[in-house]
Amino acid sequence: MDCETKQTTTPMRPAGQSASGRGVIITALGLLALGVVMVHSAVMSVGESSAWYARVDMRHTLFAALAAGVLLVGWRVNYRWLSAGPGLPWLSLGLLIAAIVLGGLVFVPGVGHAVGGKFRWIRLGPREYSLGLQPSELIKLSLIVFLSCWLTRRGEKVRSVWTFLAAGALTAACMALVVTQDFGTAGLIGVSAGVVMFLAGVPWYYLAGAGVAAAGAFSHIVIQTPFRLQRILAMLDPWDAANNSTYQVRQSLTAIFSGEWTGRGLGLGVRKLGFLPEDSTDFIFASFCEEWGFRGAVLLAALLLIWLWHCRRTAARAGDELGRVLSAGLGTMIALQAVMHVAVNLNALPPTGISLPFVSAGGTSLVITAVAASLIASVAARPAEAHIERVHEN
Repeated sequence: MDCETKQTTTPMRPAGQSASGRGVIITALGLLALGVVMVHSAVMSVGESSAWYARVDMRHTLFAALAAGVLLVGWRVNYRWLSAGPGLPWLSLGLLIAAIVLGGLVFVPGVGHAVGGKFRWIRLGPREYSLGLQPSELIKLSLIVFLSCWLTRRGEKVRSVWTFLAAGALTAACMALVVTQDFGTAGLIGVSAGVVMFLAGVPWYYLAGAGVAAAGAFSHIVIQTPFRLQRILAMLDPWDAANNSTYQVRQSLTAIFSGEWTGRGLGLGVRKLGFLPEDSTDFIFASFCEEWGFRGAVLLAALLLIWLWHCRRTAARAGDELGRVLSAGLGTMIALQAVMHVAVNLNALPPTGISLPFVSAGGTSLVITAVAASLIASVAARPAEAHIERVHEN
């Protein structure tokens, strides 16, 4: 019996969603629905704004519906188009450049909008009905997409020190632009970019050296910024009443512990009544635990883990190197963001402006996360265009 190897090309078929892709979409839709319920409960108070669009719960519902539409439709767009272009993936590069330009505009007077004393937003339209855009979310997504498209191109010397320096410099520039707006997001960008480089074939010792340098830079920033240093101290001793930065941590832990096993009940939380700041965004996990208890936290964690498992399956079964790196990189970014959010709420990390993916109130962050999930689903829907078959002949 002879064994002959033949290479056959499978014709392109209309994209049809696989089990992994359906899992990514359905689980994300479930988290979105849970987020809508929780945001409505978290912002429930005695007084409400007279303008319906100015209300956090109404705005979140609109953006959640938009994010759901992106999830249901976006996967039909072929992710390989992002890598098109001679020499460089010009489409994904153009998206990154646009995101960086928008990131710089937040510092322009009259264009940028400050939240909590930090310029993070660009506001468009009348004051009461303005549409907010958070460029750091665009930078986070577009950098991962560009690095995945660039480093997986055929013939790219990913093990070259010059390629690594170029990718590292681009990542450092994005982090430097974002760090003044959101320290946590800057760290998330750096780690996610490092994961993409590693998956694409960049030697681990290059990344280890860059990690040491980044840790030194972050430590210097923390030491030179008094309020960030106070947050570190608050994490070490959350019950120190002399440190004003411990207030959020204490309220978050109080909310989580008071939920016990079964929770107070949906809508019956107490901390949201003016005690816990950012109860619908940065500390929505604490609000969730107060009302749903430990069993609710297990349900939320299970949904996130199921979503991550489907992302892993998608990366493992991707039809090409770009699909593998892109889906794994985006999945890691969203999973790491969820871990950071929960860690902040549990006082395992100092408070940062990190939202819970798919759940926290938001506009830009909600839609961008949906775009990332739809790209992962797009990878799942498109198998390899060519494969090797073994034909056994007598």
